[in-house]
Order: sequence, then structure tokens, then C-alpha cells
Amino acid sequence: MKLTDYQKYFSMIELPDIELVSAEVHKAWMKSKKANGISSRKSEDEEELMVPYEELTEKAKDLDRNTVKAVFAAIKKLEKL
Repeated sequence: MKLTDYQKYFSMIELPDIELVSAEVHKAWMKSKKANGISSRKSEDEEELMVPYEELTEKAKDLDRNTVKAVFAAIKKLEKL
């Protein structure tokens, strides 16, 4: 695919809500950890992170949100190439 094809593709995409994607990213992260035998993971503040997204503090949710924002920024950057 040529860059112009990427530009056309990305210009047609409307990015979904960050909060919805963050919740899905968190689910995928937990699934990956559980598949590797990890049942507990704590933040630097000792908050348990292996809980449903809705149960996380805002600070912990920001870990997932920042990942999604970085991916969205990369998509937007490709859109401008």
C-alpha cells in the first residue's frame, strides 16, 4: 500500500471514544496477564490493577487512556503524511 492509500484510508476513519477503547485495552491487558499466570498486578501506588476497568481509580484509568491517546496520535500522524 502506498502512503497515499494510507492517507485515504485514515481520512475516512472516525476514531472511537477514548473511554470505550481504554476499557477494551484494559480487558485485553488483563486477559494477556491471566494467560501468563499473573493474577495480581499493582500500580506504583499499590492499587490493584487486575480489576474491571470501571473499578479502577481515575489515576489508574489514565494508564490505559494514555496508551489509547498515543495510538490515536500515531494514526492522526499517518493521516497527515
